[in-house]
Amino acid sequence: MVVRTLRVRSVALLAAAISILLAMVMGLPGAVSPLHAEPPARITGKNGHVFIVVPEGSYEVGAKGHERNPLRTVTLKSYAIAEAETTNAQFAAFVEATGYVTDAEKRGSGKVAVEGMPDWAWEQIPGAHWRKPFGDNGKSWDELKDHPVTQISGADAAAYCAWLGGRLPTLPEWEVAARAGKATRYPWGNKYDVKLANTWNGESHMKDTKEDGYLYTAPVKSFPPNAWGLYDVIGNVFEYCTGLPAGARPGEEKRLVAGRGGSWWCSANTCSFFNLVDIGQMDRHGSLANQGMRVVVEVP
Repeated sequence: MVVRTLRVRSVALLAAAISILLAMVMGLPGAVSPLHAEPPARITGKNGHVFIVVPEGSYEVGAKGHERNPLRTVTLKSYAIAEAETTNAQFAAFVEATGYVTDAEKRGSGKVAVEGMPDWAWEQIPGAHWRKPFGDNGKSWDELKDHPVTQISGADAAAYCAWLGGRLPTLPEWEVAARAGKATRYPWGNKYDVKLANTWNGESHMKDTKEDGYLYTAPVKSFPPNAWGLYDVIGNVFEYCTGLPAGARPGEEKRLVAGRGGSWWCSANTCSFFNLVDIGQMDRHGSLANQGMRVVVEVP
């Protein structure tokens, strides 16, 4: 009886292993590598950051037929990535400790978009910077302490990461962590769910129906995390990454920086990059009210 039970269990385990292998080979939505099926370890870092440890290994990124992010396998060393986007309070601690002055503060302005403006109609607003991301008519950073810091440039983000002893994620590192072992377009599947991420809800930017509960940024961790415990990999703010997408011209990395995951401003009718595949790029020293960051540190 014991022998028969063991045989049944062995057959069941073999069948499960075969089904997982077939899902991986065929690229079925939601396929998860057995090696990384469980959520990775978490470590506590500096300045209130909590990091998710991504194991060393080979991972599939990109999508078939995508010009800027083609389907491919990448091999990565282990790294640790912040579970959440960097907040205003965390950035304020960096500024207080170092006296750092952002690009927007040096320039005296940042780009802002608000409800009621036509699609794509961003404006350069005097006085808009991380302390007042929407300028004098908006809330200040200390009213948004747990919201992601915005109006920071790619250069500002890199400076914060260096102060923390870390860096920005590479494009593959960001995508592997954001996918959390899945092969779907979004962390939860292939169909977009408006209530699972902070994006623009409405036919145009003239009116946001706020089906996700927010007009502009939301406090970090306002939505369910992905399978590995990372919050807001889709929506809220674009997250800076190092490197540029396929097809970028040599030398462009000196003036451009990549961004992943979309933002509160993104909508199906404008910048529909709120997914795990598309890659945006922007001026390395530009500052907008929908750009932020997530930090990576090396595994101790």
